[in-house]
Amino acid sequence: MQHLPNLATLILMGGQNKRMNGEHKAFLSLHEKTFLEHIIENLNPYAPTYLSVNTQSLYEHLNYPLIEDKYKDIGPIGGIYTALSSIPEEYVFITACDMPFVNGELITFLYNQLDLDTSCVVMSDKDGRFYPLGGIYHKSMLPLIEAQIAEGNYRLGALLKRTHAKIIPLSQAPFEEKLLWNINTPEEYKSLLQEK
Repeated sequence: MQHLPNLATLILMGGQNKRMNGEHKAFLSLHEKTFLEHIIENLNPYAPTYLSVNTQSLYEHLNYPLIEDKYKDIGPIGGIYTALSSIPEEYVFITACDMPFVNGELITFLYNQLDLDTSCVVMSDKDGRFYPLGGIYHKSMLPLIEAQIAEGNYRLGALLKRTHAKIIPLSQAPFEEKLLWNINTPEEYKSLLQEK
């Protein structure tokens, strides 16, 4: 299939994996493939894929463009900032390496919600909590992100409240919440492996 116009996908891989006891979540195995392989396989038909990393030299064996964080150790906002400032496409679908179920259904649904006034589109759950990862971000957000980093506020929820984010309730989506799950702990990973 053809790539969606003016869209890239970014997989955030720069986390410290503390809650996973230091094991890199991108390389956890599910159905004989790594999380990273699942995500790339699911998203690559829709847009070019970039990997956001803390240290480029650790990931040079992966055959995808690597984007090294300009700001280190400030969480996802640092990877998003660096990607938006360096990727040529106007829009970037941002996901994390611990979200093995993201797929084309999600990316296409969000892409179809974009309009000229939309700087960001993300999902929310039944309690109104945002899913900032598994969302599409536009380059126009760069000044806001830069200002927020300068303030030392690295929370993506705060960023979404500052911008013209389109927040779509999961109840309006044609897919299950599972697409947005992230696997953070050994317990969550064990539970995932025990699923039929």
